Amino acid sequence: MGRVILTLGLSVVMVLSLVAVALASESGVFSDLSREHQYSSSTPSGSGWRSAPEDPQTVYVSIIAPNVRLKGAIESALDNVTRSHGLKPVYVSEPIADYNLKGRVVIVYLPVDFWRDGLLRSEYGVSGVLYYSYPGDAKTFAELMLSRNVPEETSETIKELARELSSLSVRRLREERVLNQSVSVAYWWNLRAVVGKLRKGDPYGMIAREIAAQLNEFLGGP
Repeated sequence: MGRVILTLGLSVVMVLSLVAVALASESGVFSDLSREHQYSSSTPSGSGWRSAPEDPQTVYVSIIAPNVRLKGAIESALDNVTRSHGLKPVYVSEPIADYNLKGRVVIVYLPVDFWRDGLLRSEYGVSGVLYYSYPGDAKTFAELMLSRNVPEETSETIKELARELSSLSVRRLREERVLNQSVSVAYWWNLRAVVGKLRKGDPYGMIAREIAAQLNEFLGGP
């Protein structure tokens, strides 16, 4: 009987050890909630309609991130993606509305982040939106952020922000009779990088590359 119990005990220890090694070796990017909205329409030219942006080869980029390391990683990742499409990224810290319709606009807004350091693995995560406007509609984002009254971001408020950005931008572009109305928005709740203790990895870079991959998809769209 004692030998059976000992064998079972050793088996349990081996299984737990294998599970621990698997967790400690894990590395990847995951999200509890993510989605994208894309709208593209080119209105027939006619009296009163205008083309935007003024310089389609320039991309004005605004990154609103919770820490310097993440912001730097995102800037580097977006730089690679935009340049691969033959575009010139310009990173701005002043109000993005100053660049309205002057060039394409990319805004990364990440108001929430967290860090969990466990025994076997560490996690760093963010929540927020990626906004891309081909005609360079920066005004919609600026006005929407000023009008928001959100004491604490939740998955629902982030989802609603993404929906409003998409719908309000299209409405504004139509009202101002802008020909190209291409707008894309993606959002994430708990977009997190998981790095096991047995693996080497930069969670900031992992998240940045995930966001850049989404922008790459937007830039390659119609």
